[in-house]
Formats: sequence, structure tokens, C-alpha cells
Amino acid sequence: MDAGSSLARVRAGVVALLVGLVVACGSAPAAPPTSSARTTGSLASELDKLRARGTLVVAIRVEAPPANRTMGDPAHAQKRAFEIAVANLVATAVLGPNARVELRSLGGDRLAGLDQGADIAMTVETPTAKDRALISSPYAASAVVLAARDGGPVGRVDDVANRSVVVAMDELGARDLAQSFFQQRGISVTLDTAQGVNGAVTALEADRAVALVGDGIGVNVLLTERKLVIVSAVASRPYVIATRKNAPDVAAAVDAALKAALASGAIRGEAAKAGFPYQAP
Repeated sequence: MDAGSSLARVRAGVVALLVGLVVACGSAPAAPPTSSARTTGSLASELDKLRARGTLVVAIRVEAPPANRTMGDPAHAQKRAFEIAVANLVATAVLGPNARVELRSLGGDRLAGLDQGADIAMTVETPTAKDRALISSPYAASAVVLAARDGGPVGRVDDVANRSVVVAMDELGARDLAQSFFQQRGISVTLDTAQGVNGAVTALEADRAVALVGDGIGVNVLLTERKLVIVSAVASRPYVIATRKNAPDVAAAVDAALKAALASGAIRGEAAKAGFPYQAP
């Protein structure tokens, strides 16, 4: 065998080895999918889970007013009946005609119910609410208001200067709102407190104050019976629905349901049934 043929065989062997390596590399198994790739498309959304469960868990002030509570808030029953009706409208729109609603009674901080398993919370919009939850568009207007006796000494905000104003204590934080309202206008007043709007109106009637600051819904319920007039809005507190921040799809479905119910007049109709003094947002 001559040197030329030996060299040719060596070259052929090298080529065959290289071809084998290329084929081996091309047929190597692909790297396993990452954890995120394996789970993509396999996780049910929060809305999917809610629909599968078929029950909307609702955080609310209380389902029915205790006997001693109505002495403070004259609109307590109307508010709760209205909120429950709206929750049922939303449940039917989001979950279908066979939807169930589970009410969970809480105190003033209904947003805390979201951390305790509630899907939504019936509440009012405050400056800090959006820090804690996803907040829907308003479905009813409301406000903390300054009110006085009809035909009495107070017809405008400045008339309370250097006089006593009674604050109806409730979950809306009316005292802090009243202080800020008068300070911003440079009006000096003496603030007293009473249990709810009923207690504040009683203070007016006893001449312990010339005006009150409290929930506008409660004041509206008593306007005619107790001869009151609303002098000014102190702070807007529209009715909204809060949803957990980790459930944006649920929040979007709730918001769409509210907008549809507003457009159809269903929310206004439920307010009338509940005796709730409704104003569109």
C-alpha cells in the first residue's frame, strides 16, 4: 500500500467522523421546557375559577340591620337592600342565571373581606381604596354632606363660622372630612359628635349645633320628615364594588356588568324597590 492511498483513507475517516458528529448534534434531544413554559395555558384564571364555583362571595356591611343600628343610621336598611340587589345583578351577569350569592357580614372596613376570601366588596370610593383593591366605576352617587334645619340660621357654608357643628360618626370618617373641609375654607367651627345621622339630627333639634356633617343618603331619607336642607357636599363617596388586585379579569367582568345594569335602568329600578334615594353617578 502506498503512502497516497493511506492518506486518502485517513481523510475519508476524518470526514466520516465529522459527519457523524454533525448528525449526532442535530438529533440531540431538545432542552426540557422551563417551568413557565410548562404552565403556560394550564392555569385557570380567577374568573374561570369563580365561574366553576358558581357562587359569588360578597363582603357587605351587614345583611340585616340590628335593632339598635337603625337608631344611628336612618338609611341602613335601604343601603343594604340596595347593595344586595346590585350584588345579585352582578352575579347573574357574570356567572349566569344559576348564580348563587353568599353574603359575608363585616364592619366598616369591607375591603378587609377581600383578604378573607370574598370575591367582591360592596363599598364606597375613598382616596385610599385604590391602594388596596381594584375599584369599579361608580354605580350610584353619594357624598358626605353639610346639612341644617330648613329655615334655620344656616343657608350657606359661611354661616357656620364660629358655631357648633355636629358630626355623624360612621364608617365614612365624617369627622376627618369635616375638619379638612372647614380648614380649607378658613372657617373656624366647634365639632361635636353623635351616633349616626339620627343622633346628629337630634342634636340639631335640641339646638346643640347649627348644622351637621354626615352621610348624604341618611340625610336624604330624613329631609322631609325632619325638615332638613343640604347646604353643601363635603366629600364625594360614590358607591362602587371592590375586587382583589390579583383578579383583574373578575374586576373587568364586574365593571362590565355594572355598566350594562346602569344602561338598562336595572340599578335605578332596584334602588326604587329598596327605598334608596338614588342619584346616577
